[in-house]
Amino acid sequence: MRTLTFLLTGALFLGAPIIQAQDDTTDILIQVLLRKGILSESEASEIRQEVSVVAEARKAQIVDAAVAQVESSYASAPSVPMPSKLSNLTLSGNARFRYHYENIESRSGENNDRSRWRYRIRLGSIYQFKESPYSLGVQLETATSNDSNNANFGGFFDKSGGGTYVGRMYLNYKGEDWNITFGKHASPYYLPKMLWDGDLNIEGISESTTRGAWTFTAGQYIIDEENESKAVVGGQSVTDDALLMAQAKWTNGEGLVVAPIVMATTGGNSNFSESGTFSGANSVRYFHDFAVVGLPIEYGFKTGNGQKHKLFGVWGTNLKGDELVNDPDSPFYGGSTNQSSKNQFANLGYQMGSAKKAGERQWSAEYRFMEAGAYTPNLSDSDWAGGSVNQAGYVINFKQMITDFFDFSVTYLVGDSIDDDYLASPGKRGNTQVLLIDGVVTF
Repeated sequence: MRTLTFLLTGALFLGAPIIQAQDDTTDILIQVLLRKGILSESEASEIRQEVSVVAEARKAQIVDAAVAQVESSYASAPSVPMPSKLSNLTLSGNARFRYHYENIESRSGENNDRSRWRYRIRLGSIYQFKESPYSLGVQLETATSNDSNNANFGGFFDKSGGGTYVGRMYLNYKGEDWNITFGKHASPYYLPKMLWDGDLNIEGISESTTRGAWTFTAGQYIIDEENESKAVVGGQSVTDDALLMAQAKWTNGEGLVVAPIVMATTGGNSNFSESGTFSGANSVRYFHDFAVVGLPIEYGFKTGNGQKHKLFGVWGTNLKGDELVNDPDSPFYGGSTNQSSKNQFANLGYQMGSAKKAGERQWSAEYRFMEAGAYTPNLSDSDWAGGSVNQAGYVINFKQMITDFFDFSVTYLVGDSIDDDYLASPGKRGNTQVLLIDGVVTF
């Protein structure tokens, strides 16, 4: 009996495809032996069971051998390297979804009440040249405005807001002593958002160096580009303007930062007739009489339970602010030539917590004050007071990190006019209220 079982099992594995045809081969042989009277029904049933046990054992052996072979081949296979021209490339970006509500009161008493659903995309890359201190950066963004990357949902599903534009394009040199960036790049200065909108990228060259506790940063930036032979204002050919900036930032390494800064235009007489769209929230096609000095300060500390806290603020003045509001040719002209004391700005804020990783959250509250001739809406925060000057108010923010890559935040911004009698266009808005609810995915 055992000899017969062995013969049948051998015929199964040698005379037919392994495992796949097991059942058919076994049945054929058993049926032949039954017809010849060599096997009884009980013996045939026993043979089927024994053949099945042998087949299953053989199947397990084949599977184990195949797995071992695959693992061996995978382990010995060489890794696939990144192409040499891409191995030094770093990609990053973020996508933001926003609910934006605003109520802006005009000085005539009319209200601009509006709700919008908006989105923003930023896609950036930095290529580090091999064995070189140079790198090249590029960032694509939605929207063309200089101080906003937001595009609106709505418009019967059109794609008018879905274009991508060059937000940054720069060459950076990072040596042992100096860091130099040329092109269209992010601001390297320590400034509160009240003075520098987070979407604003400068164009020109920045230089910085660190000496002990001090970091010195300077820059020369192109505001506009005019054809002097064609563009004429008041019978006089226009000249290009530039923005010059310099900052000395000091830190004690224990949370205290003091960073005095100077900002000034070169005094050209350009009217932005040819270059750029200058399409900010409250942009002014005029960038003269601007010589600002400011003193940003920050102090960060922890309490006994490890909770992070931060106090921050800035005070500053425009040394040419009175000239700005008294010049009849200026859009800041308030209707008389004896205006004064409209040249100061300040903010004071407090933040509790620091939302950087999953589960972390932060709260902040900030008071802002910006007189009519103190600054320019071309650089200031476009969300607060609609980018207007002659405003005082506050900003309250809550931020929660849902995961390491997704955060949720709510921001409420309120402002009101400082001087109700000031009617020049950059600062004639009344009460302003803005609510921003954001969800941001960073990658």
